Amino acid sequence: MNLEISYLYRDAANYKQFQSVIVANPDQFSPETVSEQLRSRFAADQVWPDILHFRPEDLGWPTCYFENHGEDEDDLDLHELESISPTDQPATTDFALNSL
Repeated sequence: MNLEISYLYRDAANYKQFQSVIVANPDQFSPETVSEQLRSRFAADQVWPDILHFRPEDLGWPTCYFENHGEDEDDLDLHELESISPTDQPATTDFALNSL
């Protein structure tokens, strides 16, 4: 079963945009395992302990920054993991989970 990884970008004014990718899961990793692997890979980017921050562009995944995104202001250059859930839908990215 593949995994749908849903995430969002939240700007400094708390406006949000959402995105998701579906990743092939031939090794049948659990959503919790993938979340732990993402947290480990992006450990240096964590801002708040209860939110998993990451850069989808580092994984070849689409971003959901706003058009006027500006790091020189108060906007972060990080996305937040929203959920990871099993799906029967086909993969939308070539990313290999075992490369996390």
